[in-house]
Amino acid sequence: MNILLVNTLYYPYKVGGAEISVQLLAESLVEKGHSVTVVSIHEQNERKDAEHNGVKIIYLPYSNIYWGLSLTKKSPLSKILWHLIDLYNIKIAREFEKIILDIKPEIVHTNNLSGISCAVWQKAKKNKSRVIHTSRDYYLIHPNCKLYKNGLEMSVKSIPVAFWSFSKKMLGKNVDAYVGISDYIKDKHIEAGFFKRTERYTVYNSVKSNEFRDVDVVKKQSVGFIGRLTYEKGFDQFCELAQLNKTKKFIAAGEFDKNSDFLKQLAVNSNVELLGYCPVDEFMRKVDIIVLPIKWQEPFGRVVVEAILAGKVVLTNRVGGITELSRLLPNIYFLEDINEINDIPLPVEVEDAEKEIFNVDYVTEQYLKIYKG
Repeated sequence: MNILLVNTLYYPYKVGGAEISVQLLAESLVEKGHSVTVVSIHEQNERKDAEHNGVKIIYLPYSNIYWGLSLTKKSPLSKILWHLIDLYNIKIAREFEKIILDIKPEIVHTNNLSGISCAVWQKAKKNKSRVIHTSRDYYLIHPNCKLYKNGLEMSVKSIPVAFWSFSKKMLGKNVDAYVGISDYIKDKHIEAGFFKRTERYTVYNSVKSNEFRDVDVVKKQSVGFIGRLTYEKGFDQFCELAQLNKTKKFIAAGEFDKNSDFLKQLAVNSNVELLGYCPVDEFMRKVDIIVLPIKWQEPFGRVVVEAILAGKVVLTNRVGGITELSRLLPNIYFLEDINEINDIPLPVEVEDAEKEIFNVDYVTEQYLKIYKG
């Protein structure tokens, strides 16, 4: 098959799990003999074509008033204007149509679309491609992509959600098949009014487990946090837990967001060792227990799966897709049910059948079935 994947970022650029998932899928499709091109955007002013591990990559220049991943502070007015342009990015749509006419893909599979816009669905459908969309965040529902604001979950029935999602729902009529990376995110989009007459599926993200084969056994002495060091990820709660358990070593891997001075000081005061960026396999060798006090409705929870496959116990919250993961995998416990870190049971072995649904080949085969319709 001739397949065109679309995602905001692609290798070597990465901000989260979506880029990993799309890259694993793209390279697995190539290994199975399919022709795969990925379209993404970058901060440069010119189109760039490249190839990596058999995947053809097209980096389009961003076409908005500023680079969407810029860390510099923007005025409220400029943010609103950026998101209004992003409802239907005419320049990106025009360039995307040229790519469609050139490549003539049978399948157009979109993923994260912030900075690209849902206009690509219309162009793909116009040119007779089968259109698949996978939600890896809440971008379609609200521009903040998290449905989390001022410490609270946002209602999908709210006026801001209705305003920002209306045109995307209309463009969504061009989508032939819709995929959620958990039942939770799929159902949340349906509740918000998306994809009412579209084929709907759940396909969990693929996670490579062979990276973690040599990880040590749990000793309950070092406690780890990995991910963005933010409030919605629960890093403040992790630091508070460190203050209550001073006999244990608390280690955090990841980067702070801008304007995080309070969290940085909290980490120092709590004696949390900050590693900055650290490869997952290396981090798993440093810690015995993973604590992720996530507050927002995490659609999937890649780090949770990575930790379980590394033979760790995970202590987390009942939010979003993570509640689902606790029914699929062992060794996931919830903070509200545990009084002391020492009360956490030792991990049990993960069965092969439990690992299978996160296997790269299995996930790729699920998508191929959806592509074929």
